[in-house]
Order: sequence, then structure tokens, then C-alpha cells
Amino acid sequence: MSIPINEAGKLMYIPFRQLFMRKIISAAIATFFFSIIFAWVEPELFGDSSMLSIGSRSHEAFRIISVYMMYAAPAIYLYGIATSLISEVIARAVTQRQWLQLTVSTILHCGFGLILLHISLIAAILFLLSDTIISTKWKQIINVNITLASPLLPLFLWLLSVAYINITG
Repeated sequence: MSIPINEAGKLMYIPFRQLFMRKIISAAIATFFFSIIFAWVEPELFGDSSMLSIGSRSHEAFRIISVYMMYAAPAIYLYGIATSLISEVIARAVTQRQWLQLTVSTILHCGFGLILLHISLIAAILFLLSDTIISTKWKQIINVNITLASPLLPLFLWLLSVAYINITG
């Protein structure tokens, strides 16, 4: 089945269950990419990371991914899903035009994402991007199996990071 779109190109009603499952998948994708990106940007918690070579930065980033993910994953899953649902409900209530809904949703995502300034703003933008891509490109009904499997993506990254720490010391 496809996402219900009318002839004017506007999104039609999507059941809350489908919307919620899409948000869970988006949270998994956002957690995965946020952990990688933020670990690369800030590979050392208390040190100066500006002098690291690419190899040293990659090494430190991969070592710190598991730490960042322990804090980011709950925040993205709880706060991110809740605020993204609120943003989408408000955007749908404001207008029926898809491009305007996306504009309102983007503004709200960025507003909610400013709670921890640039840290949470990165997560909010990644959440919005993954959710928008899923909503526009995914042409099937989202089932429970896919939703339940989606947290395996960040879990796999976390396990890789922990294994890397144990191997490299």
C-alpha cells in the first residue's frame, strides 16, 4: 500500500499508530547518526580536540560513541518522539498544504531542539530529516516488525563502540 495522498498532492489522514511507529523508526535513525556526528565533532569530553589528526579524531570518536549514545538515545526516544508528534499534530492542524506543514514542523522541531542549544538542535534536525524522508519515500504501511527492529541500528553501533573500546583498550 502507499501513503494516502490526494490528487492535489496533500497528505491525507494517517492513523496515529502509523505516525507513532514512524517516529520510533526516525528516532532510531536520528540516534544512530547523532552519535556518530557528535562523537566526530566532540571526540574528547574534557580535552582540546582541535589538535587531533584525522586518525586520532576517528579513534577518539569511535571510543566515545557509546558514552554519547547512553545519554542521547533516551533523550531522542522520549523527548524527540514526543515533541515530533506535537510538531506534526500542530502543523497538520494549522494547514492542509504539505509544504506549509513541513515548514511549520521544521520551525517547531528547531524550537524544541534548542533546549540544549547546538547539541539538541543537531539531534532535532536529524530527527526531522529522517522522519521527512521516511514519510515521503516509504510507500508501504509501517508494520510492527519493522518498528521493533529499528532500535537494532543504534544498538549495533553501541555494541561496535563497546567492542572497539575493549579491543583497543
